[in-house]
Amino acid sequence: MNRISKVLLAGVLIVTSCIGASAQNDYRSKGYKGSVSITDHYGVWLGAETSHGYMFNRNIFLGAGIGGYIFPNGTENPYFGEAFLDFHSYLRNKKGTPVVGLKTGFMHGFDFEKKDGMTLENGLFVEPNVGWSWGLRSGQGFTIGLGGKVIAPLGDKRTDKKALLMPKISFGFEF
Repeated sequence: MNRISKVLLAGVLIVTSCIGASAQNDYRSKGYKGSVSITDHYGVWLGAETSHGYMFNRNIFLGAGIGGYIFPNGTENPYFGEAFLDFHSYLRNKKGTPVVGLKTGFMHGFDFEKKDGMTLENGLFVEPNVGWSWGLRSGQGFTIGLGGKVIAPLGDKRTDKKALLMPKISFGFEF
């Protein structure tokens, strides 16, 4: 099984195990909330991420999360992990609503020393995003989002870049 298949299988398993994990019947009610997403940085990185936190009211969420990414084009690049803070706001009080958000955090390239083609090992990032959230009959939500991850490399020996921009599309379940 190749790495893409493993990431997709892991994402499906995480989503199915987490959908029933919420103790409340509405993903936008006050209290603990979480989400699981499959992401695509336009064919450069494929990954999965999860975020968990607190819904302050029907419109404001603040949490923290982790994610992982691979390069689908082969093994000459490292795989990445990240940890981030996650804020998003639902703009309307309806089941279908636009969402705006901001993630900020740290990312690290694993197995970096063995990969000659990669120039980013560590970085701080900011990722503004917009999307749409639909409430499902089950009380969970489904989201589609577009974002732009701006990465500032940290202490990398192989890069002279000041910042990188990685556009991103994500598909997620909220619970």
